Amino acid sequence: MAKNKSPKKKGFLSKLISFFTSNRKKQTEGSEKRKKEPKSFAMEWEAAFQTWKQKLPTKQITSGVVVETKKVRLTKSNEKLFRIEGEDYSVILVTDNHLYKNKEGKWTGVLFVDEGLLNQNIKKEIQNLDEFLDLNAIPKTDLFLEADAPKDDWRIVLDWERFWQEQLLLQMSPNSMALVLLAIGEECKEFFGKVATERQKRLVRDELFYFNLGRDQSNPHSKTKNLYGFGSALKEFGTKINQIRERREKELNHGP
Repeated sequence: MAKNKSPKKKGFLSKLISFFTSNRKKQTEGSEKRKKEPKSFAMEWEAAFQTWKQKLPTKQITSGVVVETKKVRLTKSNEKLFRIEGEDYSVILVTDNHLYKNKEGKWTGVLFVDEGLLNQNIKKEIQNLDEFLDLNAIPKTDLFLEADAPKDDWRIVLDWERFWQEQLLLQMSPNSMALVLLAIGEECKEFFGKVATERQKRLVRDELFYFNLGRDQSNPHSKTKNLYGFGSALKEFGTKINQIRERREKELNHGP
């Protein structure tokens, strides 16, 4: 009669198998973690920028048909103006204030205005567009995003002293700054790269890294907007620019 294996031997074999299985699992998990570590700021931005465009059909064309199915058609006129059409509707969509120059060289576009301010100011002698914008409290920081636009938008910061540029970046959360860099593109990324500290670059890189993980993952260490939150991030950026500009102008005109 064959002898049964000793319980001690069985226990030893089970522990040995468990040990090697556990080691292999740890090695696999360690390898996966290494694969998911952030790369350089430039590499994470480039990957996130491509992902951002792929996820946003409205950013893939400058004008024309964005989406067309049997039931709906979305067309784009310019950066902030769209039309959506269905069987029983045709609606113009405006995503934000936007101005651009037409073929005649005149500024055209769409603006959201307070109707009370409009009535209060419309009878005044308005000399030009800048005066109209000022009277109706419309910030110019988010009106122009084309490369050939005048530097009345966010690009005013490019002419600021280093101190004020640094102050602007200090006011921005890493998550919002990451979205601004994606929404505006290469020119803003270069500005950030020149002015930001190494710590700021790491924080923004980490936000981009989480965008690149996919599955709409967010950075667990910060209050985050996902890739679709770029609109509010741009508004935050414009607001901070205006605040810093007012402080800067006050000091230049009257001293600290």
